Formats: sequence, C-alpha cells, structure tokens
Amino acid sequence: MLFFLFLLLIIASVFVTIKSYNSLQALAQNVREKASNVQVSISKKLSLINQMIDVVKNYQEGEQFVQLKISQDTNANNLMSTYQQSGNVLSTLQGMAERFPNLKANEQYNNLSHSIATCEVDVQNKRVAYNESVKDYNVVRLKIPTVFIARFIGFSEAPYLQFDTSGITDVTTLKDFKTDDGERLNQLLSDAGKQISGAGKTIVTHAGQAGKYIGEKIKERKGEDNRTDH
Repeated sequence: MLFFLFLLLIIASVFVTIKSYNSLQALAQNVREKASNVQVSISKKLSLINQMIDVVKNYQEGEQFVQLKISQDTNANNLMSTYQQSGNVLSTLQGMAERFPNLKANEQYNNLSHSIATCEVDVQNKRVAYNESVKDYNVVRLKIPTVFIARFIGFSEAPYLQFDTSGITDVTTLKDFKTDDGERLNQLLSDAGKQISGAGKTIVTHAGQAGKYIGEKIKERKGEDNRTDH
C-alpha cells in the first residue's frame, strides 16, 4: 500500500512538472519574441540616425560623428547601450540643426526627423508589448505549485524594460533571463524513474526478508509442536 501511495505521488509530481514546463516554455518563447521585436525597432532607429549623420556631415563639425553600430543581439546590455547612444547622438544632431538654419531647413533632414520620431513611438509600443509578455510569464511562474519548481526546471524570473524617449531610465538585465531547453526536465524525470525503481527494489527486498522471516517462524513453530506431541 505504501508503495502505491509513493508511486502515485511521483506520478502526480511528474505530471505537474511537465504541465508547468510546457506552460512556462510557451510564455518564455513569447518573451523572447517580444524582446527581438524591441531590438528590431531600435535597429531601425539607428539606421535612420545614421542616415541623418550623413546629412549633417555636409555641415561644419559633422565629421566628428561615427556611424552607429546595428546589432542583432537582444542582450539587455546591448539594448541599453545602443538605445542610450542613439538618444545621445540624436540630441547632438538636433542641437547642430539649431545652430545651422540651413541644416534645419534641409528637406531630407526634416523627413528623417519625422521618421525617427515615428520609429521612437514604435520602440515604445514594442517595449510595452514586451513588458506585457513578461507580466504574463511571471504571473504563471509565481502561481502555486509552479513557483516551487520553476527554478529547478530552468525558468528564472523575466525582467521588465523601462525606456524613455531620451534614453534608458532603468533596465533590469535580460541576459539573466535564461530558460532551460529540456535538460533539467529530462534529468528530473530520470531521477523520478530511479526513485520509483529504487523504491520498488526496496519494497521487494523488504518483502523477501519478511517472507523469509515468517517462513523461519513457521518452521520453528512446527518444530515446537512436534516436540510437544512427543
């Protein structure tokens, strides 16, 4: 009876673990997708700023600008540095336009300014969508019983991103958001199987010892009965 209760407990634990893993994995993939969307929007902004740099280079002091690097890396540190750099460079370019009326009146410059402003709105919208996906993930992760096993199956808490239009005011590191691709789950299932097997062997061993003990007692009792009859 004890063995079957133990077996039932192991099966229930495995079921809960698999269900939690599947739910968290789907939500984690959504978080990664939204993070990638933020990166794409930032890259578009950088590309537009680079085009503006080319326009500004036709004016005094323009040669000091270096083209911004566009990266496909969604690491939070990379997002932070590129977004902050884009804000700093854009502010400098806009400051130059104030000093040079011809630049400020340049049609290409104004078209790029409008496109950058539109792209910035898209960055903020993508950030909001990302944070919503983080909320969905973290809510499920913190639910009972998932909260007790999430970290053991490779799912850490997902961070929020806080941007503003001039740069980053606060950011928690996305590089810490790593989820397991199945290795931990396989290990847990393997361990559970070993526990069931070990428990079964233990019970069988104890049962064999108990049977042997009972058999010996029966033999002893028969011996005593025979001696009594004589």
